[in-house]
Amino acid sequence: MTRALITFELPDPFLQRLEQNYPQVEWVRCTERDPLFELLPETEILLTFFRGSRKMLDAAPKLKWIQAISAGIDYLALDEIGRRGILVTNGRGIHAIHMAEYTIAAMINLARGFHLMFRHQMRKQWERDVPQQEIYGATAGIIGLGAIGLEIARKAAFMGMRVIGVKRTPTPQPHVDDVYGPHDMGVVFQHSDYVVNLLPYTAATDKMIDRRCFDLMKPTAAFINIGRGQTVNEEDLIAALRTHKMHALVSDVYYTEPLPADSPLWEMDNVILTPHVCGVSPHYMARAMEIIEHNLSVYLSGKGDMINKVDVVAGY
Repeated sequence: MTRALITFELPDPFLQRLEQNYPQVEWVRCTERDPLFELLPETEILLTFFRGSRKMLDAAPKLKWIQAISAGIDYLALDEIGRRGILVTNGRGIHAIHMAEYTIAAMINLARGFHLMFRHQMRKQWERDVPQQEIYGATAGIIGLGAIGLEIARKAAFMGMRVIGVKRTPTPQPHVDDVYGPHDMGVVFQHSDYVVNLLPYTAATDKMIDRRCFDLMKPTAAFINIGRGQTVNEEDLIAALRTHKMHALVSDVYYTEPLPADSPLWEMDNVILTPHVCGVSPHYMARAMEIIEHNLSVYLSGKGDMINKVDVVAGY
């Protein structure tokens, strides 16, 4: 019998659904390290969430397919996965709705100065001189027009914004006025009022967004960082904020997490920080199950096409 090992806390109703719908599979849920490694040698399918080390792969000689329920897969030992020809699918699309809502909320918060007014509230200060702006008519620049980026584009366009963005293959996209390739990313930084970073982390994107990008931004523009923290040169980002190369930052991800207590970002008035919660949603597992069940049906029957196949060389 095919063993499928689940390395995260999949709620009981979803586990029971898998057991009922796929009785030909031995379903095992295990989150503790030692029992996990005892189960890996007979595992063919791995359902995982931020677990997939080289040591785990070495302990799983029968492993054929990894279904990650995250969008990013930089935590997987991709070189070994590629060498062994293990199939990888991810959770692309799960995050689109709630991460797009976070982004729209971030832009409105910055436009209306809610972060500044909240600080005044904590000090019991009645201050009416906080600048008030609109996102209507502003330009949103999206670095990474995948499932999340396109949902942000849809919502931003509905709010009356102009949308431009970067895509690895720059083809026309719905709700996006202009699409640029990676080599033209600077154009998006130059012309946007809000730059949204959605880049995945790979060797090629390490600290890709740096001083060269920030120097192109309008002094009235803001940077919203919700992709991977390692894609941004944090020292350059801090310098740009200090010298007012940009107006403000909203960040949910950081080069080092948790964000170190001595980071200057904590005390900057033009910064809003959240603790890597942008991707969290009460509907996360329900949306993940749609991907898991589709791909399981294809894998077990040999009919149809899996969704969210990952290019392990590119890293996404």
